[in-house]
Amino acid sequence: MLIFFNLQTMAQKDSVYLSNGQILIGKIENASLGILTFDDVDLKMQNVKLYKIKRIITFQRFRIETVNNDIYYGILKPSLKSNYSEILADDNKKITIALTDISLLISLEKSFFKRLSGNLSLGMSYTKSSRLGQFTISSTVQYPTQLFESELSVSSINSIDTSKFSFDRENISFFSNYNISSTWFIAGLVQYQRNMELSIARRFQEMGGAGKKIFVRKNWQLYGISGLAVNQEKSTEANSSTTVQLEIPAMLRFNFFKFRHPDIQITTNQTMYVSLTDKGRVRVDGNTTFSWQLIRYFYLDINPYTNFDNKPPAGTSNFDFGVVISISYKF
Repeated sequence: MLIFFNLQTMAQKDSVYLSNGQILIGKIENASLGILTFDDVDLKMQNVKLYKIKRIITFQRFRIETVNNDIYYGILKPSLKSNYSEILADDNKKITIALTDISLLISLEKSFFKRLSGNLSLGMSYTKSSRLGQFTISSTVQYPTQLFESELSVSSINSIDTSKFSFDRENISFFSNYNISSTWFIAGLVQYQRNMELSIARRFQEMGGAGKKIFVRKNWQLYGISGLAVNQEKSTEANSSTTVQLEIPAMLRFNFFKFRHPDIQITTNQTMYVSLTDKGRVRVDGNTTFSWQLIRYFYLDINPYTNFDNKPPAGTSNFDFGVVISISYKF
């Protein structure tokens, strides 16, 4: 009786069969950018590359997005073909799909904390403003749901000079998009920035607009977003007042991943802002991360960034750049 109970319990857990013969039993958390996150009953959290999976069996419902911009709701069952799966959709349709054609897999039955994924990075940086090495810390956390995808990013570049600690560049942003179709979504962004090189003591930004999944392929994705942004901006000049700016943003978000010789991931966000209230003012923010896996959950990240403002508030430097080299732990 006890043996039967144990077998029945195990049968209700998700199973992932790897090409090397290993079997993982537990619960699929999510899949994105070619990597499936699996909570194994013995090995705990595992990140598995989709091309290494031979077969999947699930007992929980998922939101499944494909590289062809199709969206399904249902469970995954094994296919007769290796490295493929059968989607049993809620409308009783059965769809055969290559596992590497899954661009996003979101569990519809997980708790809040189990939906979270992201990274924490520590490293050193070089910036134009100081021409010296500096200490940097950053973190990114993603939270997907059935219709929403949200991302919180925090980064700070700091320096210590003659026992004085200074915050030279800071960025905190919360981005969220709501899917209205397989390719179109509504997007929102709330952001705080500080950049001493461009004479920005603080900038608060709220943006709303719409976006499109321009390309979704097996190894890369490109999204485009535009709308309207409102900024409350204060310069580093003494006695300066806060000004309000209206801008039109044009944002591109690009992701590329390659897991075979070499194992590399590239993420870049490039945004141009055209001012409606300060005629002729144009700003460009760029941030790119090259990531190589070292061991298990640890990665070497190289992160070049650029910031351009042809009309900075204090009229000093109009261009800032830097490179951050860090070790990142992904969870």
